[in-house]
Amino acid sequence: MAGKGGRAVIQVKISNGKGKRTEIIGGVELQSSGGVPPQWAALTEFLPARGRVLDYGSWQGVAALWLKACRRDAQVTFAHYSSCLVAQAAENAASSQLAIQSQAMFPLTGQWDTIILAAPEQREAMRLLACQAAACLNPGGELLVAASSPRDEELGEHFAKISEVAAGEHWTILRCTDPRQGSVDLPWQKLSVQVRGLELELASLPGNFSPGGLDQGTRLMLEEALIPKGGRVLDLGCGYGVVGIVAAKLGAGEAVFVDDDFIALTACSHNLQGLGINGELVHSHLPAVLGGKFDCILTNPPYHADYGVASSFLEFAARSLNPQGWVYVVIKKPDWYRNKLQSLFGGCRAVERDGYWLLSAQKRLKTGQANAAAKTTRKHRRKQRH
Repeated sequence: MAGKGGRAVIQVKISNGKGKRTEIIGGVELQSSGGVPPQWAALTEFLPARGRVLDYGSWQGVAALWLKACRRDAQVTFAHYSSCLVAQAAENAASSQLAIQSQAMFPLTGQWDTIILAAPEQREAMRLLACQAAACLNPGGELLVAASSPRDEELGEHFAKISEVAAGEHWTILRCTDPRQGSVDLPWQKLSVQVRGLELELASLPGNFSPGGLDQGTRLMLEEALIPKGGRVLDLGCGYGVVGIVAAKLGAGEAVFVDDDFIALTACSHNLQGLGINGELVHSHLPAVLGGKFDCILTNPPYHADYGVASSFLEFAARSLNPQGWVYVVIKKPDWYRNKLQSLFGGCRAVERDGYWLLSAQKRLKTGQANAAAKTTRKHRRKQRH
């Protein structure tokens, strides 16, 4: 495609929806569904002309894509703790025919001249990533932060110079230089969990769900769920692993832990090792990547996400449970979940406590399987009488 004066315009395609909007940003044509968010469009003005660059979580990987489109020899890597964001960036790079390495990363590793950071909302998570970024910058390097509000307090603990280089409505871009002593050591927070007669010593990290202790919704699920002895159990959206760990302690034969968040899986792995429990850990936002069948699936889905995430979780459970297996879901607003479970399983049970709802459903035997099971039971009873 030619721009003004016949100059070629480089194209970047972002697959984030059904719509199509085209805009020119810094000589690069970007196609997306609703347009590039203003903070990320503004950030391109401050991206470096050379050096090793780590893009840690820009929207759809747009910073890495823009750099690579401008300079095919750019040394840029996209990384994040979210498997969903990593997959999005990789997909966009492929559709734009740009060779960009995309990978899960936590903690931050390597040495970089520039690090681009999408600021997490939680202050402690911001402190954690800023500290790691300070440890991973080369001398003279800089951290560029896109945030929804000024983050000088958290960033000032790890950088001597912080300047606002651009700002708009509900966003700001900060340039951080002269890093103080940084560290990639993880700030573990210890917590104790008492449930179902168990006493567990666990640890969590900033950004984990309910890092200070067991939340009431998860407690309700653990107190009510029937854990199959010797069965295969899935902790779906595992966080630091408390649900699957309790299941293993109560007699599950195999525990599988899956989460989109690599920080969560890092904490989960730490807890499994500390307790001497074997478990399979999977970093993915798509439960469909899991193989095999399960006897029990337990999940505390993210309330802030749309129902697309919950729908994928429950549809996966309907496909992946063994006959007579159970799925347990803890939520605050039950109506949509109850209807979904009824459509998938033909019914569900409900327990309410302290503002939380635990919904559960069992995968029923098919007609032929049910008849065979009934005959086997009758035959067994006759043998017992004789």
